[in-house]
Amino acid sequence: MKKIGIGIDYSNICKDYNTSYLDRDNTDPATKKCMKQVLAWTQEFLSELLENFEYNMYHLHSSTPVKIEDIASKRFLFYSLEKEITLQSYVIQKEYVEYESLTAWELDTNDSILIQNDEDGEGIYLYLKENSREHQWITDKLKNFSLDDVPFHAK
Repeated sequence: MKKIGIGIDYSNICKDYNTSYLDRDNTDPATKKCMKQVLAWTQEFLSELLENFEYNMYHLHSSTPVKIEDIASKRFLFYSLEKEITLQSYVIQKEYVEYESLTAWELDTNDSILIQNDEDGEGIYLYLKENSREHQWITDKLKNFSLDDVPFHAK
């Protein structure tokens, strides 16, 4: 099966805020409110996803499970004008499989989801097998969101 990408823009979560201005160091009340909404939504979404499929989250190169709080965090989700953003990828799957690179993950046939942050801190990307159970669940769960098709690039 072909792997596809789904982009989730934070504007789907913060309806009344221009999410291109989210900076994790900004203390403006409206910015803080939107970031809290995104953090809470990410926590809930990932919790449901992991529970539904009995998955765990891992780094590409470490068998130690990653906590939801590591992904539902300002450092992963939001850009910083002072510190910029570190692009990161995590794998969501039942059991740990070591991947030497993103290309190795792309070529693998296991049921898994790759989650990446956006270089501008405006959303997250989920990559997975097209028409898989996970793909169907995510599109059903986010049917009220405007989702973007995102090509996968093994950087």
